[in-house]
Amino acid sequence: MTRMTRLYSCLMILLATACVDRLSLEIQKEISLGISIDGFISDQPGPYEIRINSVFDIESKESMKSPVSVRSLIISDDKGNSETLKEIDPGIYQTDPSGIKGEAGGVYKMRVELFDGRIYESIPDTILVAPGSVDSLYLEFNEKYNEVGESRYDFDLYFDAYYDEKINNHFLWKFTGTFQAETHPELYHGGGCFWLDEIGKCNLLPPCSGYRNVGSVRFPKLVKKYDCTCCRCWYSLFNPSPILSDDHLATGGRVTKVKAHTIPLNQWTLEHKIRLEVSQMSLTRSTFRFWKAIRDQQEATGNLFQPVSGKIPRNFIQVSGNSIPIEGLFFATSISKKVKYIDRFRLPINLIWVVSIDEPIFTDDCRLLFPGSTNHKPAFWKD
Repeated sequence: MTRMTRLYSCLMILLATACVDRLSLEIQKEISLGISIDGFISDQPGPYEIRINSVFDIESKESMKSPVSVRSLIISDDKGNSETLKEIDPGIYQTDPSGIKGEAGGVYKMRVELFDGRIYESIPDTILVAPGSVDSLYLEFNEKYNEVGESRYDFDLYFDAYYDEKINNHFLWKFTGTFQAETHPELYHGGGCFWLDEIGKCNLLPPCSGYRNVGSVRFPKLVKKYDCTCCRCWYSLFNPSPILSDDHLATGGRVTKVKAHTIPLNQWTLEHKIRLEVSQMSLTRSTFRFWKAIRDQQEATGNLFQPVSGKIPRNFIQVSGNSIPIEGLFFATSISKKVKYIDRFRLPINLIWVVSIDEPIFTDDCRLLFPGSTNHKPAFWKD
């Protein structure tokens, strides 16, 4: 595997939710380049989520990555507690909300078994006690212009935070934005055939729409038989690069006006509201080194005069089966977070009516609209 291939496979943990391809790798298909794992357990209530994708070859003409289903995925601690995670979407595994919970001082690891018998375990990681918190979130709104002079609007999200550097000075700040949108697969007009064994013919509409063709292919008759399972989705946005407690960011444990992300203002993000969350995550020294290596290589690839250097630390050990690479990270952390909801009427008065209020239309499975999609309502979402 080339150095650049290795870099990109590791960076997948920052984009793990950006899967548009909904198909898992078939069990019979050989996973030759390896897999990438992204997830953590914290001292906050679950559910906790782990995502598994195929590692890709940047010179390949195939899809950059695909979600990978596995035989089993287990999180365990040093006290003998464990839980087998449930696959809620291809390659996306989740604990039960009332299942295993991280505690300060606890040591945690994950174990994954592939369908071909290969087994990997993460290096155990500890949840550290780390006083500190995200103090505030605030916004700065921007008006920009495209190549034909049309206005586009977005806002920058900033945060202030602090921590006790005498106890721990290894922190990661993570932004997650979540918004909800509806689509209309019952209006699909893309043509083609959605073959269904259930009816023994082409359905003509995405099966998740709930409609079934009770006529013929030539003279279709579509009848609503089931609830739609792909008309409502939630979408996630993430900060593109790790934000770490390096010397150039923090002074005496105080972090001020750090940009978390730029969020677009449009019909989709404002169809309902957008949830903004910044989490302050305490890290062990080894986990901090991993994130720092990721960030340093990202910055190096953006600089023509800076060679890609440094080695991404390994977080997994293979304990069974033929060897294939495994990238990514599973870690344990304590979390302090700040949450803010923004809807149209919380915008500055001069922007409330600037963004179109027409209902946006997408005539397909809502999971295909944007990366970072799920049709499972997040546990934290408030209607």
